[in-house]
Amino acid sequence: MRDALRKWMRCPETYLLLAAIILVGHGLFYSHALGYDTVDDAYISYRYAQNAARGYGLTFNAGERRVEGYTNFLWTVLMIPAFVLGVNVTAMSIGLGVLFALGCLYYVYHATGQMEGLWPSAGLIAALFLAVDGSFALWSVGGLEGPLFAFLLLSGAVAYIRELQERTRVPVSGAWFALAAMTRPEGLLVFALTLAHQAAYRLSARKRLITRLDVGRVGLFAIIFVPYFLFRWRYYGWFFPNTFYAKVTLEDTAAQWQRGLAYVQTFIGIHLGYLPLLIALIPLFRPRSTVWASYLALIVIVYSVYIAYVGGDWSVGRFFVPLMPLYYLLLADGLIEIYYWAKKLVWGHMEERSGPLRLTYAAAGILLFSLLVGFFWASSVEGEQALFLNRFNAKLAGQARTQMGKWLHANVPPDTVIAVDAAGQMPFYSELRTIDMFGINDLHTAHLNREELASLGKRMGEGTPGHEKLDMRYIIDRRPDYIIIYGTMFDGVPEYERVDLPWTNDPQARAFLSVYKLRE
Repeated sequence: MRDALRKWMRCPETYLLLAAIILVGHGLFYSHALGYDTVDDAYISYRYAQNAARGYGLTFNAGERRVEGYTNFLWTVLMIPAFVLGVNVTAMSIGLGVLFALGCLYYVYHATGQMEGLWPSAGLIAALFLAVDGSFALWSVGGLEGPLFAFLLLSGAVAYIRELQERTRVPVSGAWFALAAMTRPEGLLVFALTLAHQAAYRLSARKRLITRLDVGRVGLFAIIFVPYFLFRWRYYGWFFPNTFYAKVTLEDTAAQWQRGLAYVQTFIGIHLGYLPLLIALIPLFRPRSTVWASYLALIVIVYSVYIAYVGGDWSVGRFFVPLMPLYYLLLADGLIEIYYWAKKLVWGHMEERSGPLRLTYAAAGILLFSLLVGFFWASSVEGEQALFLNRFNAKLAGQARTQMGKWLHANVPPDTVIAVDAAGQMPFYSELRTIDMFGINDLHTAHLNREELASLGKRMGEGTPGHEKLDMRYIIDRRPDYIIIYGTMFDGVPEYERVDLPWTNDPQARAFLSVYKLRE
């Protein structure tokens, strides 16, 4: 029995299973904290998928000009079968998110055998770090595309490194990156970085810019991505999704940069500061790991700069989820390198079974456990729980918007028009024509330029990301029957009166939303 237990404890798959259990348990905690629901933004994708399943196309309001109010095409399309088959879309999105998150654990664990120069235990340690990370756990059950995008980027990155190391003759990385770019536009950025890294590596190692395998990678990417891009450009008429125009400015970026840098700084702060970042850079300076380490570091650094440039997000760590598998591989490899430096410095070439060296193993295990606890506490308890769930009162917000949407569906005429500040749950459950006040699903608001915003007393980068562009006169002129928002912005507007509808018996939920009705 003792020998069997010892063998089980020494088996790497035991700890991979432990990581999976921790991640699922961690995700269940966040799912409970959200009321076993997803975040409001996920319902925007659900609404597009629902309209597509009903034959209206990928549109927010059936019968109106099409607007690309989502940034996750592949994820939105994956939701369509839920409505065709009558499956609960919320449960389906949570289930898929957890499966893709577990897929990331599995993939980083097996990266050891795929990436030459990676320390044998690095993949397992990276999987444990992912499991305890609060941001990764939260967004595995948040209902959005983060886990899928992370899985596709990780798959593409590992496949690309295998191709560089000539361990395969099929450039499947092109397909993985094409699917990633269909999931989020940032997949294009990562593929561009891949091509830049490929060119630098070929010139330094082979004295040539491109090989047949590289041509195949680009060709496979183009075969998958180009038809999709041409379809969506023709379908919606804009180069970028409408969400980009609603959230990001290319005109006056100073305030946007400042807010984005603060967002990055907050994320670094809830992940134990800058020391882990420095440790993650160690593999860059070890010759046998330069190829894969330089590539992963390039993606993590440039993508993080991009996150700062676009002004960050209203969440704490959502934008960083795709980078976490790559970052934790670097961090895990750097930690192992430090361990071997320390062991050699203290014990030299002492026999592996010697008593003092066993103490070294025990000390390393205790240190690793302490780091895992530290990352959990900082990123989960003091991070996502304190800064997102508690600050935004996410559970109450979801419950209030869901109750309001269901009440509207049951109690107002189907031709009623509403205007909302949160364009997910209320439009989805009410199934009413909706004006998205912050422009995610509205062309006019999303495309307000700097001068137009200045005339409204607004500047991009100074408010909450995705909630900055607002034209009250435009909303009033469209004369929605009801305006439903958090706050009291429309108090005193002569065209509307504040009303107390019997949509809930919960006083906290009632206090969360203000309802304004068009005066007759």
